[in-house]
Amino acid sequence: MNNLDKLFYWRGIADEYYNYRGERVFVSLENRQRLLQAMGVNVDSPEAIAEQAYALDIEPWRTWFPPMLMTEVGGNAHFTINLPPSHLPHKFHYEIFLESGGTRSGEFVAADCPEVGDYLYEGTRYSRRAIGVHEVPIGYHRLRVIMVSDSGASMETQFVVVPSQAYTPEWVTEEKHPWGIIVQLYTLRSARNWGIGDFTDLKLLITEAAAAGADMIGLNPLHALRIPVENHCSPYSPSDRRFLNPLYIDPEVEPEYQKKPGDMLPILVRLRAQDKVPYAAVYSTKMSVFREMYAVFVANELDKKSPRAQKFLEFVAKAGPTLQDFCLYQVLAEATGQQIDQLSAEEKESARSRYAEQIQFHAYLQWLADAQLEACQRLAHDKGMKVGLMRDLAVGADGGGAEVTTNLHLFCRSAAVGAPPDPLAEKGQNWGLPPMDPATLRATGFAHFINLLRTNMAHCGALRIDHAMALMRLWWCPPGQTADYGAYIYYPFKEMLGLLKLESVRNQCVVIGEDMGVVPQEFREALINANIFTNKLFYFEKLHDGQFRPPEQYEPHSLAMLTNHDVPTIASWWIGSDLQLRAKLNLLEDGVGYEEVSVQRDMEKLRLLEWLANLGLVKREEFAELLAGPMTQAFAATLLHGVSKCSSQLFVVQLEDLELLEDPVNVPGTSYQYPNWQRKLAVPLEMLFSEERVQSLLRAIAMERS
Repeated sequence: MNNLDKLFYWRGIADEYYNYRGERVFVSLENRQRLLQAMGVNVDSPEAIAEQAYALDIEPWRTWFPPMLMTEVGGNAHFTINLPPSHLPHKFHYEIFLESGGTRSGEFVAADCPEVGDYLYEGTRYSRRAIGVHEVPIGYHRLRVIMVSDSGASMETQFVVVPSQAYTPEWVTEEKHPWGIIVQLYTLRSARNWGIGDFTDLKLLITEAAAAGADMIGLNPLHALRIPVENHCSPYSPSDRRFLNPLYIDPEVEPEYQKKPGDMLPILVRLRAQDKVPYAAVYSTKMSVFREMYAVFVANELDKKSPRAQKFLEFVAKAGPTLQDFCLYQVLAEATGQQIDQLSAEEKESARSRYAEQIQFHAYLQWLADAQLEACQRLAHDKGMKVGLMRDLAVGADGGGAEVTTNLHLFCRSAAVGAPPDPLAEKGQNWGLPPMDPATLRATGFAHFINLLRTNMAHCGALRIDHAMALMRLWWCPPGQTADYGAYIYYPFKEMLGLLKLESVRNQCVVIGEDMGVVPQEFREALINANIFTNKLFYFEKLHDGQFRPPEQYEPHSLAMLTNHDVPTIASWWIGSDLQLRAKLNLLEDGVGYEEVSVQRDMEKLRLLEWLANLGLVKREEFAELLAGPMTQAFAATLLHGVSKCSSQLFVVQLEDLELLEDPVNVPGTSYQYPNWQRKLAVPLEMLFSEERVQSLLRAIAMERS
């Protein structure tokens, strides 16, 4: 293997992949070199290539440990150490400093320990030895190894012990299978919100759903959006995945809110009446009120050092520098439009001092949002929900947002995450989200990844990982090229999966890995073996002959759903308005016309009716009438009832399908062509659950899942 090939290997750049047709596709040398350059790797000379190959391929063998060692708890728990031949006969002493405060210690002679790897360099054969350890609990520990000799050489590293599986709640083994509702929170209408769904609306949804027997509420990513929010409203392209969108805060429930009942009414009536979330107006209105509230908080709480102020200060201290950087980013974005990455270290320090009050204001908003979200999950538990909230973690963040610009060492901003060519996108997809560098992830001990998991597992019973394949590989689009010039970049799957399991257990949070699309079977098997739920979408669950999969053949360890935010609502799918929209937006597959996809859809509809007939839910003599008509409320209820029969342990219903909405909240493959992430639901929350047809359907689903 030459030095360039070593760089490709250690940087995770694959030279081939299998496309959606099952064909083997080779990635050109030129394209792979572009991706190396996007990672900041100098490939201009053989000397530069050799130097960087040495750092990744050889240097790790000349040091005892990487920045993080990982093992699985149990009888085979161990750590490894890399040593030259001269060190093998020596005795070593080790100490493991447990995060709980205890220690484990022992001694070993490296030559007596099993060899698990070796590397020959310039005539020296380096050896990797495995040292067994016992009774070390799961967690993040520190390992120190000392050579017992005159030199007394020593080294420390992080030693992470992970569980064999993710968190397993009691309901997994019960006969009753939990079910629930999924919703994009901002789309909720109510008689009291401020033009955007908020955490108080979520409380009402929890109350109504729990009364109907539901066990969970699935949400869109609640991540903080980039300013101006009206231009960056996608929850899947956020500013920062570690923090919450303050627009979800309900100001009226906080003690600092001192407006009179009629003060805001004219503004709120206008905001509520709009069919799309008026992001600019909502942001302006809420931030103005939030600033008034903060002034009251300072006077009534902080200045008086009240218990409420103490809770806020504890929240800020726990979040640490990460929160401070995010808040500084927010201040700069609002006040100057300047990016935080444009500042030197001295300028950042000066800005922190100059904008200290504004920084604390944004920390106050994060504190309020966190507390209101926590109250929602507490209410779900109080109402008897087995899972409660299911949060969603986006695959990436906006390149100009807070998360990326405060972690420039970790993200490759000249590249972008996307997808290889498929029938809906012959040139592939470029999502415009800069990927994390796998090599830097390793070198930093996965600190950012761990923080992402912890913050997104807070105040919920389950976490859905969007595009979970990112744990193993991501499609990188090279700078200046379309996505079909890209390649798969492989990530340290074993370590990332281990950390996911560990955080899942520590936070008692079920994990759902969204695994739709072209996914290697070994990846799905790894998720299931780790007790991570997969994600099944009815439209895509088909047998080899194209028929829809019978409910009893669904993967048990999965979350099943009829529709979600990325596919047409059932009403739109049935009448084909989604196809009309895709044709209008020029999104159909190259060479395929509207008439052809309409014929294909008619076949799909007939297969759907056959599927329902096999379940005894419709009669074949009703087919003609059903095919000729629109999606009715009765027919939608029949279909949702049928899908709820699936053997998946988790099942959810999208709120849009209870309302028979046609307009999508998102059209994949579009940005400016369609107003994504803005459409509200049609029926106010207070009215929807009072309808007998909705109550009847939810009772049927609850009975089916029990």
